[in-house]
Amino acid sequence: MGNIIIQGTINGFGPSVMAGYSAAVKLNNLVITSFTTLGNGISNYTAQNIGAGKLPRIREGFKAGIKMVWMLSASLFVLYFFAGKWVLYAFIDEPTALTLQTGIEFLRILSPFYFVISMKFVADGILRGAGMMGKFMVTTFLDLILRVGIAVLLSRTILGTTGIWCAWPIGWIVAVILSLAFYKSGRWNDLEKVESGKRMSEKLKKGIDK
Repeated sequence: MGNIIIQGTINGFGPSVMAGYSAAVKLNNLVITSFTTLGNGISNYTAQNIGAGKLPRIREGFKAGIKMVWMLSASLFVLYFFAGKWVLYAFIDEPTALTLQTGIEFLRILSPFYFVISMKFVADGILRGAGMMGKFMVTTFLDLILRVGIAVLLSRTILGTTGIWCAWPIGWIVAVILSLAFYKSGRWNDLEKVESGKRMSEKLKKGIDK
């Protein structure tokens, strides 16, 4: 439903904008699909370690997951931001100036924020693997609602189509903040505090003994 509403809003700007958006969103979907795949892997990893009682490994998996998605984000950001025009040619049969301008603008606005949204997929993978589905659904639907609502509102301002593209990063930022907060509330972080306290106590005890 969200995609239908956004598509309907974009259609009001004419066929050239529609064509540019259609091409650019396909490239964007390739990125999101890659992040989703990595998130699914982290979800399985989390569930296995919780089942094995190895909660500290979840924090390690989170850090490793962030490194992987940021490596992917960096390469795709460079490609889309600096060479987006040439990549778009693969998805546009008869490119016009407005079509290319629309696609390039879309990619240049969204691609820097791949570093942001990729963190959500890692955090969400851990939330799903830990069975925290309610919190995962909250962040997912919030992202969707914000993107759709803001896209419709900003499209009616002087920003026009630029306002629609800006709705993606805004929704992503809010959703990532919430996802990371839910991740921080997980019991694996409490366990880390307990273990850290134990190590500190042991060091103090050794110092007193000496």
